[in-house]
Amino acid sequence: MGLHVCAVDIDDGKLDHAKRLGADLVVNAKTQDPAALLKKQIGGGAHGVLITAPSLPAFKQGVEMTRKRGTCVLVGLPPGEFPTPLFDVVANCITIRGSFVGTRKDMAECLDFAADGRVKADIELQPLSAINTIFERLEHGEVPSRVVLDFTAAGNERAVAPTREAGAA
Repeated sequence: MGLHVCAVDIDDGKLDHAKRLGADLVVNAKTQDPAALLKKQIGGGAHGVLITAPSLPAFKQGVEMTRKRGTCVLVGLPPGEFPTPLFDVVANCITIRGSFVGTRKDMAECLDFAADGRVKADIELQPLSAINTIFERLEHGEVPSRVVLDFTAAGNERAVAPTREAGAA
C-alpha cells in the first residue's frame, strides 16, 4: 500500500519477526526512546500510530510518536486511566481515536486486501489437542503471530510444529 511501517516492542524476538514480515524500522522500547528515534528517523513523527499493546507506557509512547495533524488509534485496553497530554494533543492537532472493532465496510476492505494478495496471514496451524501447550506458549510470549486451531480429524494429523529461528522468542 506504499506505507512505511515501524514496529515498536520490548521483545527482540518479536521485533525480528516484524522485520521479517516487512517492517521498515524496528525499535526496542526497553533500550531506546521510540518517539525520539522515530521523530529523528522520519522527521516529525508518524502520520498514523496503531497501539495494540494493553500497556499505559505504550499508549504514552504512541501519542508521543504521532506527528502534528497525525492520528493515534488506541486498540489495546490497559487497566486504569490514560492521562492524555492535552497540551501536546491540542497544540499539534493530534487526533486520538479508540476502536474495539471495525465496521462491516472495514472488514470488506480487509478481505479485499487479502484477496488481492496485499496481506499475508502469518499463522501456525495446530490441532485442538495442543491447546494447553498453546496457552503455555501464549503466557510466556512465545507465539510470534497467530495460532489457528484445526478442529478436523485430518487437521490433527497434519498439524505443524511451531518454527523457531535463532534469537526468536
